[in-house]
Amino acid sequence: MAASMKKSMSSKKRKMEELSVDEFMLGDFDSDSDKEDTAVHQKQNQKKRKNEGLKKKEKQIASKQQKKLQEASVNQKQTKITDLKNTSKTKKTSKTHTQSLEALKDKDPEFYEFLKEEGKDLLAFNESDDEELSSDDEDLDDEVQDDDSDKEEDYDDIPTSSDEEGDLHQPPQELEVASDVSMSDEDEEEEEGGDNDKEEEDKPKKKEKKKKGLLVTSKMINDWSDTVQKTPSANVLKEMISAFRAAVHQAGSEVESSKYRVEGSAVYNAVIRMCLTLIPAALLKHLGLPPLTDLQKPVLPSKSNTKWKKIRLEIKSYLTAVLQLLSEITETSMVNVMVKHVFKLVAYYVTFPKLAKALLKKMTNLWSSAEETTRVVAFLCINRQVMISQETMLEPCIKQMYIAYVKNCKFTSPTTLPLINFMQRSLVEILTIDTVLGYQYAFIYIRQLAIHLRNAITVKKKENVQAVYNWQYIHCLALWVRLMSAAYPSEVLQPLIYPLTQTIIGTIKLTPTARYFPLRFHCIKMMNTLSESTNTFIPVLPFLLEVGTIFSM
Repeated sequence: MAASMKKSMSSKKRKMEELSVDEFMLGDFDSDSDKEDTAVHQKQNQKKRKNEGLKKKEKQIASKQQKKLQEASVNQKQTKITDLKNTSKTKKTSKTHTQSLEALKDKDPEFYEFLKEEGKDLLAFNESDDEELSSDDEDLDDEVQDDDSDKEEDYDDIPTSSDEEGDLHQPPQELEVASDVSMSDEDEEEEEGGDNDKEEEDKPKKKEKKKKGLLVTSKMINDWSDTVQKTPSANVLKEMISAFRAAVHQAGSEVESSKYRVEGSAVYNAVIRMCLTLIPAALLKHLGLPPLTDLQKPVLPSKSNTKWKKIRLEIKSYLTAVLQLLSEITETSMVNVMVKHVFKLVAYYVTFPKLAKALLKKMTNLWSSAEETTRVVAFLCINRQVMISQETMLEPCIKQMYIAYVKNCKFTSPTTLPLINFMQRSLVEILTIDTVLGYQYAFIYIRQLAIHLRNAITVKKKENVQAVYNWQYIHCLALWVRLMSAAYPSEVLQPLIYPLTQTIIGTIKLTPTARYFPLRFHCIKMMNTLSESTNTFIPVLPFLLEVGTIFSM
């Protein structure tokens, strides 16, 4: 086909070349625009043909359906007519039967009487049946007439070719999508916007719920403080504790369902001041415990005390709120006030094991990193906690205090050195409470120092040497020297003097250079204090003379 088209096109071009100018002007020729118009007309004709074919098919389908409906209606009417004709025949037969019986009565009366006695069913005919048959005849006539009129109407209803073209269904050019199947993006955005609006409406409701609770006023605080000072009772203590919890949760921005609601700095400060000053003394009066000084060992509330049982849970919630407030406060003066208040409540913390562990952790942190006054009060809390329950609290106390000591003696300066000395003294005081347990931990940690030294001697790398020549290592040696000096004479701790001395000498001999002369002097000082306090001879002079020989070289 393509080859034939090319040939025809080439023949046309040649003929055009052979024509003259006059022949060309007189001749008929098509332009490109005419070709385009013919192509458009052809496409339109094809569409018309397709549309006409579709219309013809639709007309045929519609005519077939109408014919089927007409045939079905005609069949139904014919069946009704046949039924009515059958009923008319039965009527005629019943009339003839009655006539024959009347003739039999005239001809043979004896046989007629016999039939009355024996066959009453043959003689009994209901008059209602006759009436029904007569009515059926009338209905038959009416239906026949209606049938004829319906036929005429059916023939009138048959559409002509011109009517069919107007009545036929024409499908739309664009189909609509069902609303329940798919949804437009705009509707989805509207629904999402509605959901967001609902969520935004629900937020203020939640805030309103969070703000529920009775507002604490200054009058309520004054009433509580007066009643607690005169006659402390469980109900008043519960009210004060619930108000304190509400104030703490408000300061800590934590939402918790509470009976009261504290608003304003003045009310907040009044609630905190009331609880810190009045609750410890009120608890002692309410529980019947004797008042104690700071140096006396406090008395724990007995489990058999009925008053303690009633208020136990409220006291626990109060103690947790105090720890929470202590962790959120940063001002040193307020921290000191809170730690002093905790010192009065240590006996109640010990009755709750989890709270006792949390208190020990918090006080150890303050003992190792806070201000000087705060460190002293925190250590007093730790010491009181250990004295009350030595069996359960001494061992974790030694571990946590030693780890905190090692962490906070890494950087030494004239300002931090007094604090490091304070930590040494206080930790030694805790270790001497039980010398047997102190010996176990002293042996473990001195051995750990000796292992670091052995690694530095065997593998002389810069990292291993730095693990020994640092302030943490020197302060740890000083701690155990102070312990041996403070515990002497102690048969339990005396065997640790020799390994500790050998560790100090090995530290001096690790790198005997002029660079580490200050470290050498610290070690010589520790050996002198150990020798003086324990009455043990330790040869220190050779290490001092070695400084002169190395310096001269």
